[in-house]
Amino acid sequence: MQLKPSPRAISLYYFGIFAVLGVYLPLFPSWLQAQEVRGLAMGAIAATLPAMGLIAPPVFGFIADSLGVRVWLIRAACAGALVAFALLALASALGVALGFGGLFVAALAFAFFRAPMFTMADVVAIETSLSSGISYGRLRLWGSISFALMAIVGGALIDTARPAAFPATMTAALLAAFAVSWTLPAGDEAPFQRPRQQRGAREAADTASAPAAPAAPAAENSVQQRARALLRSRDFRLFLAASFLAQSANSSYDLCYTLHLRDVGFPESLVGVAWAVGVSGEIALMAFSGPLLQRFAPPTLLAVAFAGAALRWALLSSVRWWPALLAIQPLHAVSFAMMWVASLAYTRDRAHPQILATAQGLFSASAGAGSVIGMLVWGELYKRGGGSLTFGVASITASSAFVLAVTFARSTRRSLSGSSVFSASSQYQE
Repeated sequence: MQLKPSPRAISLYYFGIFAVLGVYLPLFPSWLQAQEVRGLAMGAIAATLPAMGLIAPPVFGFIADSLGVRVWLIRAACAGALVAFALLALASALGVALGFGGLFVAALAFAFFRAPMFTMADVVAIETSLSSGISYGRLRLWGSISFALMAIVGGALIDTARPAAFPATMTAALLAAFAVSWTLPAGDEAPFQRPRQQRGAREAADTASAPAAPAAPAAENSVQQRARALLRSRDFRLFLAASFLAQSANSSYDLCYTLHLRDVGFPESLVGVAWAVGVSGEIALMAFSGPLLQRFAPPTLLAVAFAGAALRWALLSSVRWWPALLAIQPLHAVSFAMMWVASLAYTRDRAHPQILATAQGLFSASAGAGSVIGMLVWGELYKRGGGSLTFGVASITASSAFVLAVTFARSTRRSLSGSSVFSASSQYQE
């Protein structure tokens, strides 16, 4: 399949979907509090996002690799997420009290469709990077810019005490993301064509354009066989375990950071700015991720990222002066951005091109599983001990990920020192 969205199109799509997260992540916990949802109930609802990140990416990734479909899955996911929040906005506008059950179902539906919106975007961005020569980080940074802008604007203008304000804004942002998804060309994707016909067309095209090669047994070339082989490798399993722990720690930030700022007296009008300062560090690292990945092996960068995360959460647990809390935020570049680009670099190098979406889905699932556990824990911990207890435990969790990452880095082959996402000199390793 020849799927070549322009770099401008994928950057625009990133801008659209991260505008959604720029509203959702900073404001959703406060909105739930305004609906009298707290503690374990808040954690359970917030956990739907990473829970679907555990289930949906491997499912959609396998479908994408098996059928050769990317963009149509993105469009379908955007439409589903839009419908979920549109119904929630309508209920809120009509004054219908949904209660815990209704809010949980709405959040679950949004989370299910949100997962492939982002996972498939990364797959398409990696493929676009390979065909255009533009690094993944430079494509992805437009999403970070969008997130920062929406965090500032949303924090200043959206009153979470008004029941309809937050879901209405989310609906508008999702409508814009759905519209932008149509700027991504679907190439020769044929979602309504029989899978056998689709595979036959691709095989004919490959035969015409590629030199003759010895035929390989069908089992060795199947998506299932390659995925099982990848999962049997020790280094990939360690990578997934470290990702699980690190993301469980990171989820404390997603759920409790806004609440912690307000509890320690951080000016409410600057909460969105605090999120944006963190994302500004993310943007800078994304912009210069190419040279970084050419110089250092992805496993080494992952170890540094997890160590930076442990430091960040330790500082958050102990610092109370709000200017100092703001000064800590650039560590987001290490704890998140470095972790993300290094993870994708490793996944792209470690996985055969035939199972790229599947491998990306497995990574997203491990991170999602960590977030699910974290979301269920952090809400209750925050209720009992506030930010000191929550972020202190998160720091210990991130330190455990660091220990695993050091082991993982030592066991990973030295040949995986660069990524084809960032450097044309790197090659896939079987």
